[in-house]
Amino acid sequence: MKIEYSKDYLRTLKRITKKRTISSTLIDEALNIYLLDREDPRLQFKSITCKRDKYRYSIRIPTTQYRILMSVIEDVTILVCICDHDDYDRRNKGC
Repeated sequence: MKIEYSKDYLRTLKRITKKRTISSTLIDEALNIYLLDREDPRLQFKSITCKRDKYRYSIRIPTTQYRILMSVIEDVTILVCICDHDDYDRRNKGC
């Protein structure tokens, strides 16, 4: 499986790690778990109903309130952003 990073993902990653809200180690661990077994219950991997992006999914970063939004197309995963619960709801509300 191949992982690609969107500009928005890199921007949110930089913002969150700069504020020290969450460590990059936790994010890396979540992505490693995803690569090994995306059905791992710690990730709470789920599909999101979205008209604009029918391939939208999310995983939870274990032990945090943050989620990683992604698009999964065949064997390519495009990381869209890292967001807290409020931002997650806002991004998926009008989807």
